[in-house]
Order: sequence, then structure tokens, then C-alpha cells
Amino acid sequence: MMFTREHGVAIAKKLKADIQKDGKHEQVIVRYGDSIVARYGLRRASRAVGHDFIPRQLYVSPRQAKDLAQCSLDRDSYFTLLRDKGKLPE
Repeated sequence: MMFTREHGVAIAKKLKADIQKDGKHEQVIVRYGDSIVARYGLRRASRAVGHDFIPRQLYVSPRQAKDLAQCSLDRDSYFTLLRDKGKLPE
């Protein structure tokens, strides 16, 4: 599956992430409490540009990232996945 900007925006909304402008791109910053746990960029382009780096930067598999974008994986489940991988405190 190719990840698009639209997938990245949907994931950002699902995770209640901050989207900040950073020059030509936007940065999505995922927080857990006061800590930044993940971040990824959103490219702005007039044509479809791949965002296949998103799963890696969220510390999940492509399937899990797709589930985040398409609503079958929620915010709490995402943080549980990160906790299981040692990316969040207990």
C-alpha cells in the first residue's frame, strides 16, 4: 500500500497530533502527555507523492498504519502498541 498525504492527515487527526508548518512541509508531532513519541512530515505537492516513511516513523507496521488511517485502530490501541515495544513508559 502506498501512503499518501491524506493517510498522514487522517492518522494525525486520529492521534490528536499537532501539525506544524516547517518550510515547504508540515510536521506531525505525536505526543503522549508532555512527551513527543513520534513525528513525521507531510509533503505538499500538486501530484500524489508517496509517504511510505510514515509507518516507520510511527514505530508500527504498514498494516497497523493503514488501520490507523482507516479507523480500525484507535489512539489508545496505538499507544498500547508503543508501550509493548518499549517506546512509552508503563
